[in-house]
Amino acid sequence: MLKFKTDYKDNDIDILVDNARTHTVRQYNLNDFGKNIGSRCPVDVIEYYDENDIKKTIQYFFSSGPHQNKSKGLLQLAKELNIILPTKCFLSQLRELLSEYPAFQTKTKLENLAKTFNINIIYSSKFRCEFNPIEGLWCNMKRFVRQRNDQQYNTMVNNCSYGSWFTTITSFRRHSSKQRVF
Repeated sequence: MLKFKTDYKDNDIDILVDNARTHTVRQYNLNDFGKNIGSRCPVDVIEYYDENDIKKTIQYFFSSGPHQNKSKGLLQLAKELNIILPTKCFLSQLRELLSEYPAFQTKTKLENLAKTFNINIIYSSKFRCEFNPIEGLWCNMKRFVRQRNDQQYNTMVNNCSYGSWFTTITSFRRHSSKQRVF
């Protein structure tokens, strides 16, 4: 993407993706973090964008002091972020309070990556797979191979390569016209 950034620097870029699990994985999940100092932690640094779209980072490990190189835990993190906590705070309450903080909002890894390059991500609808051109293309490729398969590997590979080229053009035209009508 960096290669194209200079070529398309004055353009707005939109990327259309489907709702596969790999595209919708959240950046940080509060269930992966422990409550107390030294508990489990999947990352060293938490990066997020605040309400003004400024990138911020939170160090999740102590860099000095008696707890050096230990994870801070959600309780200590909430205190550093000036979140008001009840006197006896359970882990479920702590997760609920931190879930409202911008670092733990439901942003995906893909959205955060795209935001660093000023690219807009558009997700296709979850429950309308018949309007998703990626799904339609994949279904047409499988159908093409199944119809022309004689159970020999070399013939199947040739069918896949021919089928992908042929169905890419026809399926794209068909599905893009369906989306325009929708």
